[in-house]
Amino acid sequence: MTNDSNNFMRKRKAAVEKKITDIQPDKDIRVRLLGTIIGMGNSTLMLDDGSSQIEIIFDQDVSNMKQGQLIRVIARILPLTEGFECKGECIQLLDGFDIELYKSACNKL
Repeated sequence: MTNDSNNFMRKRKAAVEKKITDIQPDKDIRVRLLGTIIGMGNSTLMLDDGSSQIEIIFDQDVSNMKQGQLIRVIARILPLTEGFECKGECIQLLDGFDIELYKSACNKL
């Protein structure tokens, strides 16, 4: 990073791997969520990670996604008076991803 106003770069907070039920809106800024698409709209996805479900709102059209696809989403958590909003930044398709091997590895950590 530099202080030169012409070359200013903003550093993003790292996205932390979380289960939906573990999101803490007062502490979490950016999260990585891994789950299955269970519903969608033009700019929203409903994601199920096995612990809970969450609606993720995007600035762009995500209607090209398919119900049942396994994905990873990086999202910003925006605290509200009651609960929080999840604002999607990017989607990683996980076609061919071995979710059982992943869960097994996570359990050993």
